[in-house]
Amino acid sequence: MKFSEMPYQRVKLEEVEQKMTDLIQRQKQAADGEQQFAIHQEYYKLMEEVETEITLAMIRHDIDTTDEFYEKEQDYYDEILPVLDKYKVEYQKVLFHSPHRAYMEEKIGPVTFRNMELAFDAFDEKLIPLMQEENALVTRYEKLIATAKIPFEGEVYNLSLMRKFLTDNDRSVRRRAWQALSGYFQGVTGEIDEIYDAMVKNRTAQARMLGYENYEKLGYCRMRRNSYGKEEVEAFRRQVKEYFVPFASRIHEKRRQRIGVEKLSYIDNDVFFKEGNPAPVGTPQEILAAGQQMYGELSQETKEFFDFMQENGCSMY
Repeated sequence: MKFSEMPYQRVKLEEVEQKMTDLIQRQKQAADGEQQFAIHQEYYKLMEEVETEITLAMIRHDIDTTDEFYEKEQDYYDEILPVLDKYKVEYQKVLFHSPHRAYMEEKIGPVTFRNMELAFDAFDEKLIPLMQEENALVTRYEKLIATAKIPFEGEVYNLSLMRKFLTDNDRSVRRRAWQALSGYFQGVTGEIDEIYDAMVKNRTAQARMLGYENYEKLGYCRMRRNSYGKEEVEAFRRQVKEYFVPFASRIHEKRRQRIGVEKLSYIDNDVFFKEGNPAPVGTPQEILAAGQQMYGELSQETKEFFDFMQENGCSMY
């Protein structure tokens, strides 16, 4: 079935709550690991159904943020997703503290249980109103970016379509394009600043509700950093500064010489050749066909995956 033809049905929170409550209760009463795993497979099926509908709605909203129907669906999920998280965490706590945990670890892997710990550290029911507000702020920002209209050279473009001018081989075109882009962002700076300020306050409040000094620990948990932490990230940043920055500087110097400018400017950031960057060759259909051939030759797995996407109209999204 093609993506555009996939039927969508709004997730009914009350129904999911009832099913999750039932799964949680049955997990508590599971006689052994085998029975617990069988119930867990029901949980997988439920989550697959729920997440499929949510993903459909969000992708269609992202495709056209002005679509009134999917805009309302996005607002709805911004509200209910933190509530669904509550039930997920309650369910995970039953598995985490189960007397049959050893059996479950054999079945679903120990990393799953480490991720559960991170979920516990990142959630409390009292956070739900703030999480709902956070979701709404993210959606508001994404719509602001997606609906950008930038007048340039007698036409109006969105951010994606401006890229061809930002990388034009004529430096004067690039400069005018950057000025047009900057003009748009200067026009919405007040709203972006408002969203940013609200987001910082929101996430700081969430972190402090959980007993953290700031959002850093909570952010790490929500990104599922299950095998490294603050110290490792600090070491990586030092290595970037020590090794990668000098290397990148040498590359940029060669690029400066290649494109023939006295000094690199922000308008040159994405320009690599004086005669212009490489451009796609062929129509969109020809490019997709070439990609399909490449993935088909790469491996059987990539062939099956890309063929499926092509056949079901997913490769255009």
